[in-house]
Amino acid sequence: MDAHEKVSPAVIWSIVGTAGVACCGVLVETSMNVTFPTLMKVFHQSLNNVQWITTAYLLAVTLTIVLAAYLQRSFKFKSLVIAAGTASVVGGVICTFANTLAVMLLGRIIQGIGTGIAMPLLFSIIMLEVPREKQGAFVGTAGMIIALAPSLGPTYGGVCLSALNWRFNFIFTLPVSIIFCIIAACFMSDNDAHRDRFNFSEYLLIVLALIALTLAVNNLSSGFASPLVWGGLLVTVIALVIFFKLAKQEGKAHIINIAVLKNTSFNLGLLIYTFLQFIQISLTFIIPNLAQLGLKTSALTSGMLLLLGSLLSAFFGPVMGRLLDSQGFKKPFLIGSILAMAGILLYIIFAQRLSVALIVIFHVMFMTGFSMMYNNSMTIGLQQLEVMHIADGNALFNMLQQYSGSIGTAAMSVIIAIAGSPYQGQSKQVVMGSQAAFIVLFIFTLLIFACVLGLIKRDKQGQVKN
Repeated sequence: MDAHEKVSPAVIWSIVGTAGVACCGVLVETSMNVTFPTLMKVFHQSLNNVQWITTAYLLAVTLTIVLAAYLQRSFKFKSLVIAAGTASVVGGVICTFANTLAVMLLGRIIQGIGTGIAMPLLFSIIMLEVPREKQGAFVGTAGMIIALAPSLGPTYGGVCLSALNWRFNFIFTLPVSIIFCIIAACFMSDNDAHRDRFNFSEYLLIVLALIALTLAVNNLSSGFASPLVWGGLLVTVIALVIFFKLAKQEGKAHIINIAVLKNTSFNLGLLIYTFLQFIQISLTFIIPNLAQLGLKTSALTSGMLLLLGSLLSAFFGPVMGRLLDSQGFKKPFLIGSILAMAGILLYIIFAQRLSVALIVIFHVMFMTGFSMMYNNSMTIGLQQLEVMHIADGNALFNMLQQYSGSIGTAAMSVIIAIAGSPYQGQSKQVVMGSQAAFIVLFIFTLLIFACVLGLIKRDKQGQVKN
C-alpha cells in the first residue's frame, strides 16, 4: 500500500463497526463496578464475590485474545466480527435476565468471548489496512474509543442505576451491538485465511497459568499459607515455564510466536501499555466504591467522578496519535509519565480527606498523562515488528491489556480488604484500604517512567523504528 494512499471508506466503516462491538463490551465491563453495592444486596454476596462479575469477564476476554493470532490466520475477518457480535448479544440477554450471581457470571463470560474476538481484530485491521504514516492517528482514535469506554462505564452505570435499575446496563447496549456488528460485517474486506493446526497443549498451559494466578490473587486475603495462594502461584510458574519451552520448538504451529519478545523496544511499549491499563481499570474499581462506601455519595455521583477525565482522554487520544506520526514519542511520553505519577501521588497524600472535587482533579491529571502514552505505546510497539508478526504482537498487547485489568480489579479488592481490616466501621476501612491501593498504583507509575526512559535511550541509539 502506498504511504500516501487514502484509506478507503470500506476500511473506515469496518473499523468503526468493529470498534463499536468492542466498545459496548468494555463499557458494560466497568459500568458494573458502580452496581456492586446494589448487587451485593440483590445476590446476597460479599464485595469480593461480586467483583468476579468484572474479573470473570476480563479473564474470558484474555483467554479469547490469546487465540487472536490463530483465529485471524484461520478465519475470515467477517466471520470473526459476526461471532463477536453474536456472543456479545447472547451474553447480554443472559445478564439482563440473571437472578443469581452464577447466571450473571455465565452471561459475562460469553460477552467476554465476544469482546476478546473484536478487540484484537480492530487493531489488526488498522495495522494491516492503514498506511504506516497514518497508523498513529487511527490507533489513537480506535484506542480512544476503547480507553473511553471503561472510564465512561461508571457514569453510564450510575445513570442506569439511579434512573432505572442495573439490568438496563445491558438492555441499552444490545441494539447498539447489533447495529455495529452489521456495519462491520457489511464493509469488512476479505482476507487470506488458512486453517492452522490448533496447538491445544500451549493454549491449555496459558489457561492454567492465568486462571491459577487470578485465583491466587483473589485469595491473598487468606494469607500465603492458603493452598489456593501458594498452589496457584506454583501452578502459574510451572505452566509458564513449560509453555515457553514448547513455544521455542521450531517447525510447529504455535498459539503465539514468542519471537516478538526478543525485541526490547516492543517489550518496553508492551509494558507501558499494560501498566497503564492496570492503573486505569483499578481506578474505575477503587473510586466508585470509595465514593459510595467511604464518602457515602450516591451511585450517580460516584459514576460521574470519572466523566471529565474520560472526556479529556478521549479528546487527547487522536491528537497524541497525530503528534506521534509527525514528531515522535519522546515529549508526550515524558510529560505523560510525570502527570500520571503526580495524579496517583496526590491520591495518596489526600486519601483521608478526599472530596468530590479533589477526586475529579486528580483523575483528570492522571488521565491526561494516560492519554499521552496509552495508544501511542501500542503503535510504537507494533511498529517494531515485521508485518508477519503483527497478529502475534497485537494478541500480546490485547491479552495483557485485558488480563492486567482483571488482575487489577481482583488485586485492588484484596488490598482494600486487607489494609482496611484493622479499622472500625465500613467507611474507615474503605478509605484506609483505598489509600493502600493508591500506593501500589504509584509503584506502577514509577515502573512506567522507567520504561519510558528505557525507550528514549534506545531511540537515541537508533534502535526504535518510528
